[in-house]
Amino acid sequence: MRTFISCDWGGSTFRLRLIDAGKKEISGAVLSDEGIAKTHEQWMATNQPESERIGFYRRKLAGAVSQLPGNIEKNIPVVVSGMASSSIGLLELPYQKFPFTWDCSGFDIKIMEGDENFHHPLYLVTGFKTDEDVIRGEETLLLGCDPGDDAEKVYIFPGTHSKHVFVKNKTGYDVRTYMTGEIFRLLTEESILRYSVTRGVDSESFAQGFIRGIDDNLLHSVFMVRTRQLLQRANPVSNYQYLSGLLIGTELRDLNGRDGPVYIVCNELIKPAYLAGLKLMGSTSEIYYLNADEMFIKGHCKIADYYL
Repeated sequence: MRTFISCDWGGSTFRLRLIDAGKKEISGAVLSDEGIAKTHEQWMATNQPESERIGFYRRKLAGAVSQLPGNIEKNIPVVVSGMASSSIGLLELPYQKFPFTWDCSGFDIKIMEGDENFHHPLYLVTGFKTDEDVIRGEETLLLGCDPGDDAEKVYIFPGTHSKHVFVKNKTGYDVRTYMTGEIFRLLTEESILRYSVTRGVDSESFAQGFIRGIDDNLLHSVFMVRTRQLLQRANPVSNYQYLSGLLIGTELRDLNGRDGPVYIVCNELIKPAYLAGLKLMGSTSEIYYLNADEMFIKGHCKIADYYL
């Protein structure tokens, strides 16, 4: 199967792409904020019986597919990753158990034939779990990252819930989640600190916050955002970057002293903060950047090659 539709249905975003699997090229895309959280709210507002849920989500997909350029044949499969397989998604699927390997054999793909609401066959991808943690959506990104050799390495997936996946002998053996992005949003939008911060760039303040995040107790140091404003007259942009550095420093300090390459898998917007943080930490590891969109497409192409 050379052509398929790739769907990344996250909690807050929706991305649909028409993919040439052979060339790994995108020939059309639909992007929106109709993520699973918003879609689930819309579904709940309908007060329809649970048996109608899949049909509701399929109609959402059909509307998005209709926006892709060209004439999309009815039999083109759609590979769906992200929160679509969660409890608030199209259909909840159980997590697969770590370890994680790169041959797709450990993946659990739910195949759903097309119907009158959505003519395309669906290949719904589920997440993975350890005894203490989970990934859902990142498994596709991880699949797109070729470990290359047997060396021990760490893949960092920054985001609302940042993930660190630990790999050795081309096998993912552990994952840790850090609520960095979500806590940053809560503090900057809903806490008392929202009056002390404004989005902007200040690398020096980021560095100060990062260093403090490595060494200090977060529940204490986070209040320094407030006292910096009150006692030091720090401006809101400085405080915004100080808080960003503080939270990222708290996240990355678990990697302090760890050997082996580190791969940051994210978009260009988040990339500078994590690269700067690892350098501030004095990491002697080789640091690499992988574009998250490219890794996602590579991951879906691998799934398409294996299952289609």
